[in-house]
Amino acid sequence: MEELQFQMPAQGWSQFLIARKKMLDEFDRAKTLSKKHIVQTSHGNVAEAEFRKWLGNFLPKKYGVTSGYIISTGISDLENTPHFDVIIYEHLEAPILWIEESPDNSKQGSSLAIPAEYVKAVIEVKSSFARSTVKSGIEHLRELSKIMSGIDAPDERYKKYLPRDFFCSLVFFELRKENEFDKGAINMMVDGYSLRGYSGGVILRGSGHSKDNTGHISLLNSQQPIISSLEKPERSLLGPFTLSDTIKIDENSYFGAMLDWAEPNFSKFAFDLVALLNGTFESGRISSFHALGTTEWADAKKK
Repeated sequence: MEELQFQMPAQGWSQFLIARKKMLDEFDRAKTLSKKHIVQTSHGNVAEAEFRKWLGNFLPKKYGVTSGYIISTGISDLENTPHFDVIIYEHLEAPILWIEESPDNSKQGSSLAIPAEYVKAVIEVKSSFARSTVKSGIEHLRELSKIMSGIDAPDERYKKYLPRDFFCSLVFFELRKENEFDKGAINMMVDGYSLRGYSGGVILRGSGHSKDNTGHISLLNSQQPIISSLEKPERSLLGPFTLSDTIKIDENSYFGAMLDWAEPNFSKFAFDLVALLNGTFESGRISSFHALGTTEWADAKKK
């Protein structure tokens, strides 16, 4: 029997993108309804709930997905406990300290309180990619600073910190045409570089894209400063790729960010999450060939 060879596009690549489309369809529906409200916030809540629903269905069942609180025995009960949009935790191991039911009693809306040592990742979900939303997302992730500031010894009985392999990122549902030249948005993404496990983020949709492109935002480390590609008047955040300005860390280290748009980026994001959770992620290497595909690859295969 002939040995199997990797096929491009991979089986189910277009079906995998249906989950992305469902999230965006529900988001658009909520946006339309929220226009009738004085305070238009409901579509943001729908974005969070739909993303948690997709993630909970996609991830291996040893991982749980919830909104809620991260609790540490090293933090005083007099301090406010921040609420996070998406917490990924060890579903089979973690005790649930308490549950806050949502008004509609939906599983996606309930908030759980998880001990810090069982939390694998935190993801902040925003409706749109803009300077203000990136800033608020990173500022919220910084509220984890105390429990990011140390690592418990392997034999520590009474753990206080997030685990060594913890990571965090940002998810935006769309980049609107009105924000396509917002250099501050891509520059602001770099500000998260000091957060432990910060992995950038994704934008599920770009205004005007004819294909099912997802924007992937990655961090770059350079020995030389880089000037944002948006300095060129013809460049846009909706173009194939965009470079941010860099910030200087020390004499030979600069951090920047790159945004690129492609159909396989949703699959790459999804399987990078799995690899990060499983401890198999390698920077610069594709985490999985599952669900990788493009319209061009599919058309070429038909010929």
